[in-house]
Amino acid sequence: MTLSKPPCRFAIAVRSPEEARRALEAGADYVLAPARRDRPGAAGTVERRGDGQPELYFAMAGDVTLPADPLRVARLEAPDEFVGVLRGGYSVVLLDPDRALLRAFSLETLAEFQRACREAGLECWFGGRLELPDIPRLLVLAPDALVFEELDAETLATGRRMLSTPAAPLAPEREALETDRIFVRGFTLPFRVGAYRFERDRSQRLRFTVEAEVRRPSRTPREVSEVYSYDIVTDAIRRLADQGHTDLVEALAEDLAADLLGDGRLLSVEIQVEKLDLGPEAVGVVIRRRREDRGF
Repeated sequence: MTLSKPPCRFAIAVRSPEEARRALEAGADYVLAPARRDRPGAAGTVERRGDGQPELYFAMAGDVTLPADPLRVARLEAPDEFVGVLRGGYSVVLLDPDRALLRAFSLETLAEFQRACREAGLECWFGGRLELPDIPRLLVLAPDALVFEELDAETLATGRRMLSTPAAPLAPEREALETDRIFVRGFTLPFRVGAYRFERDRSQRLRFTVEAEVRRPSRTPREVSEVYSYDIVTDAIRRLADQGHTDLVEALAEDLAADLLGDGRLLSVEIQVEKLDLGPEAVGVVIRRRREDRGF
């Protein structure tokens, strides 16, 4: 898994000075508030300006190592609003739909949005009704900050532990070979795959089964920050599906293995990819790859 450099920060959206104070006391890196010159709407939200510009927010840093001046933040509800950012003097772009981010947009769409921010020299922040289990899934994209509606000190501390990999202490070195196994079975998506000409004109269903050896923590996990999320596996498969045509399921299996083994918690993966629409119940391939063989 690739983390952002500098590390991903936590921002908390606030509506009043009192909320800002509580957020900073809880340890937030930034508090995010609407620009005062924007006119509040009926529900206390900021109305979109009439000149085609995104909604303007300001982010104040609570960490003395961060910039002291407020950051100008362009809040977007959808990636296709990005063009308005390029002429507004912003330093941050926040993608913040009015529904859950990972239900609103695919991981590949978010990755493209992040790349657009980088190419424009802007920080990329994600919001959209985020919850703690979203953190490991979004860290794959290396955002500069994640924006939450509200986080108390205890929950924020849990979130910070999720920024590192692995989150929980590992077993002593003498027990390094002790592992647990996590699995995703029968995950089926349409793919553009196949070497034959007739396979290029339509999508077909692929079924994935993934089992992975995960380093065993030295204590019983009690919170989400201490486990490897199977959502990371399903998200990686979805990203493969979004990348266009591939001739061979073997290539998809290898690409998925390389992606997953980039996470330091995984020691090995076994991946089965089945084509379901070619006549027999299924045809496909099973591969097993180890992290140590990949040079990580």
